[in-house]
Amino acid sequence: MAAEGDWPEYLLRVLNVFIEDIGTRREWIDALPPLFAALADARGYDRVALFRVHEACDAGLAVSCRMDWARPGLALLTDTVHPSVRPAQADATQREWAERRTRGEMIEGIGDDLPGYLGTYFRTNGIIRFLTIPVMVDGRWWGHLCVSLPDRTHVWSEAERAALQAIARVMAHFETWSRAELQVVEASRTVMLTTALDGIISIDEAGLIIEFNPAAESMFGLRRSDVIGRSLGDTVIPSQHQHSHRDGLEAYLAGGSPRLLGQRVETQGRRADGEVFPLELTVTEIRAGARRLFTAYLRDISDRVASQAALERLAFEDAVTGLPNRAGLLRRTLSDPGQNLRGAVVLRLPDLALLSASLGDVFVDPILRALTRRLEGLMPPGTHLARTGESEFAAVVPCEETMKQVGGLIAEAIQAPVETEGRRFYVQGRIGIAKGEGAVDTLLRDAELASRWEGLRARMFSESLRARHQHQLDLENSLREVLLQRSDALFPVFQPIRDIGSGRIAGFEALARWRHPIHDTVPPSDFIPLAETVGLADRLGEEILDKASRACAQWNRHRRERGLPPRYVSVNLSATQLSAPDLVTRIARILERNQLPGAQICFELTESAILSHPTLAGRMLQDLRNMGCGIAIDDFGTGYSSLSYLQGLPADAIKMDRSFVLDLEKDQRSHRIVQVLVELAHTLGMTVVAEGVETSGALDLVRAAGCDYAQGFLLGRPMPVDQATLLGDWFH
Repeated sequence: MAAEGDWPEYLLRVLNVFIEDIGTRREWIDALPPLFAALADARGYDRVALFRVHEACDAGLAVSCRMDWARPGLALLTDTVHPSVRPAQADATQREWAERRTRGEMIEGIGDDLPGYLGTYFRTNGIIRFLTIPVMVDGRWWGHLCVSLPDRTHVWSEAERAALQAIARVMAHFETWSRAELQVVEASRTVMLTTALDGIISIDEAGLIIEFNPAAESMFGLRRSDVIGRSLGDTVIPSQHQHSHRDGLEAYLAGGSPRLLGQRVETQGRRADGEVFPLELTVTEIRAGARRLFTAYLRDISDRVASQAALERLAFEDAVTGLPNRAGLLRRTLSDPGQNLRGAVVLRLPDLALLSASLGDVFVDPILRALTRRLEGLMPPGTHLARTGESEFAAVVPCEETMKQVGGLIAEAIQAPVETEGRRFYVQGRIGIAKGEGAVDTLLRDAELASRWEGLRARMFSESLRARHQHQLDLENSLREVLLQRSDALFPVFQPIRDIGSGRIAGFEALARWRHPIHDTVPPSDFIPLAETVGLADRLGEEILDKASRACAQWNRHRRERGLPPRYVSVNLSATQLSAPDLVTRIARILERNQLPGAQICFELTESAILSHPTLAGRMLQDLRNMGCGIAIDDFGTGYSSLSYLQGLPADAIKMDRSFVLDLEKDQRSHRIVQVLVELAHTLGMTVVAEGVETSGALDLVRAAGCDYAQGFLLGRPMPVDQATLLGDWFH
């Protein structure tokens, strides 16, 4: 215990420690316990406490203990609050003390001597001899420092009073300083709330709104002044979520685990006009003493949700018809595991691609929409209809009976014309059907495969169909590899073309052959249509042309060495090759590489190939003629405009289709028809080659009809290049 004379020096030392300690605390009041303990130790106090006076809401003044130090055995006062009281309700002692403290006067006394509420309070808490010193902040009574002793006879010296007043002034100074700092913080908070782009709403533990920033005003269409003090749930939360909001807050305040704090979640809000809109929400909690405050940071995500919905529509919905696309169909069927889907029907409309190319989507899209309306009106309950491809619709059905019904309805639907934009269209379709209990994507795949086979309008999928398809895939892959590697497995054989009058060989037709490592020799009737279907016809044709040109140059060198005239080679050009703009350039390069003159090669084209690209074909054929190459029209007479276009083509020969040769032997009238065609060709300066001559009778007939050349098994079968090189002439 410090002596009276040592008190000033001791006080300075204690205050210095107090001031240094404040720098490490969030609030200056938190640094009081060591100071109070030091005061009690120096003067023998049994209690040192700081009380704060404040206005209670609509109830007058209230006093509460902010910090208390008490000797062992005494209850702390920090958990007690003096009940608020209006001046008119206070007793004489309370009014007197309030007036004196307002003037900054110290109050001393003995607790046992006090009447009424104050006497009871002091006696209950063991306060005997006490002295209270007002803490004046900006000239106003902020609170008071209270010290007490168990000695009823103690006299408070002037030095002791002065020391306690000095401590009260230090407290007032730090309160003033903290208020200034708080003003800066409050100003910063106000700027943040005002300028924040996100809505910010704070509520207290009762769920009442205590802050509502301008962004929130704009977001909800409400004014801050109108919502402060109102229930958050009743103000901005949709009715369907109010119950869960209230229960969640109550459960958390009662000790439950937080569900939203610190997490970013998507929910809904309600505007002043009742509109419900999507929100992104983050909630934080602030604990201020006994209070618990919650702040929500809100962002209107209407645009984002709308964009996500638009993207989802693009991903799962067909933009033209509004039907689910393939992904949407799979999602829709997989989202309900209780569905027992038993089959799929696929409608493929290959004509739509041609219509789109010729008329454009502006005409095709209305056709698709009209077909969609027609199909939707026919589908039985439980059927899922979708547009699964550019020219493809699909229906997934719940049972086999419905599947058969749907297949028939779809077949019937495409029989009737589609009328749109004042025009009438007929569309041809192929239907594939798959049944079973497999996955939906498997059923769709099988039905799509069945719809791609030619010949039948509707086809049921079977495993043999899959095997055939797999065989086609294997052939396609092998053909691609052969063409890529320029393998000798793909090669030409040569069938003689003989002069009917002399029997001499004029040339050979190069015919493509493929020796497959697994399937042995693949028939041309298999791999040539396959090449055209998968886009390999141009590569195939160029490969055969290169090898046939090399072979022709080889046998003509051999003949030249023996003093014999050259023989030409005849090579087929497909419609796909004719559509390539650089065809003539590539042919010239091949002939130059193999040192084969243009006069020693003839190009054969079918009527259908020429008519598929008439203008382009005519120009290319003329360019080939300019190079010295021969031009022959293959399968002549099977087209639908043979005579009308023949005169304008730069052709040297026509090859009479084998069907005419067969008719010559069966029907006497065909002999005259062939004679007319031969006379027409001769009139136009063309020679005629008869194909498919397999008997001596047929040879006599084509000779009698006036044909110039003949080709067929009777005159020589297709042979490899070495045999063609050595093959001699014979005379008939």
